[in-house]
Amino acid sequence: MSMQHARSITEQRLPGLIAALESRGRMALEKADPSELCDLFRDFRAAGLIIPEAFGGIGSSPRETVEILRAIGSLCPSLAVMMTMHHHTIATIVQLGGLIPAADELLCGIAQNQLLIASAFAEGRPGAEIFNSSVKVRAVEGGFVLQGTKKPCTMSHNMDVIVVGVARENADQSVTQGFAVVFNDGSQIARERFWKTSVLQAADSNALVFDDVFVPSEFMLLAEAAGDEVAVSAQETSLSGLCWFQLMVGATYLGVASALVDMLLKKRNTDNAQLAQLAIELEGAHQALVGTARELEEQRAADTTTYSKALCTRFMVQGAVERATNLAVELLGGMAFIASDEVAYLLAASRAICFHPISRAAATPLLADFLRESAAPSAVAKVAAEAVCA
Repeated sequence: MSMQHARSITEQRLPGLIAALESRGRMALEKADPSELCDLFRDFRAAGLIIPEAFGGIGSSPRETVEILRAIGSLCPSLAVMMTMHHHTIATIVQLGGLIPAADELLCGIAQNQLLIASAFAEGRPGAEIFNSSVKVRAVEGGFVLQGTKKPCTMSHNMDVIVVGVARENADQSVTQGFAVVFNDGSQIARERFWKTSVLQAADSNALVFDDVFVPSEFMLLAEAAGDEVAVSAQETSLSGLCWFQLMVGATYLGVASALVDMLLKKRNTDNAQLAQLAIELEGAHQALVGTARELEEQRAADTTTYSKALCTRFMVQGAVERATNLAVELLGGMAFIASDEVAYLLAASRAICFHPISRAAATPLLADFLRESAAPSAVAKVAAEAVCA
């Protein structure tokens, strides 16, 4: 039932997109030129999906967005990946209003002209690691220039705007971090082939090379350069974007797993116990995503607690996706695997959830601290007492 609801929400917010994807077929879309997927992205006005209505967007909530990405992920994984990268970056831009002077104008332009946004900053742990230090920035008259490489970057040949995480190295060896908004038109950004596997190739994830790319001052935010208040706001901004990202990643690949299970449901005589296990995996993951999305909706700004919960949800979903796809492929059987490349493709695509930041190893300290801090005071006191006695 949850998958039917996801499709219903998608039809309400992006009418006609499901029918367009189904008419093309999943494997035809995955083998298509990335520009064709970007055309679908624009044609069905999905670029403004989460942009507030005040800026001309659709104003989709986190819960609705999770539903939509699951539905799209089941029909075209590469498009869902594109949408994840675009929309989590949009979530960051929404939070940048008041920090980057041109942010509000940019949101209006995205919604009105269906501009596609590429993410070129590291979606890692909050703080220094969130920004991609491989892209350096230095001040020049009227703005800044960027130097460095970001890879992989989705929609590398078809995006209109890039939000770049930057780092400025100061004379005292400190690093000032920030965001830059770069328009593709006339910016002379170079592309280099990076994504060589056929899996999710239609998402157009390649390397972007910034070789003295100019950015006007009004499209740059250097958090430490403008005082503590801006630095704190920038931290909140990055956390909100990170929370959106983890939920979107989970929803996208839950959609991929759902596609395999849907193939299984079309077979007859599948054991009820096995189907029940698949229901537990898919529905449990879906409810976790929706519940965490609801909490994100209710907060003015995300904090480290919300981000920790989003990470817990993402890794729980990641495990459910792995178990569900393994079981579904086993139950589909060898003949289904041999008959076409679709089963193998979906299985391989589902595994890509493991490669999106933040890695489990990088998340471990944050999640361990989250668990310690959420423990009951009596439990903390007991641990402390045991440590003293030892």
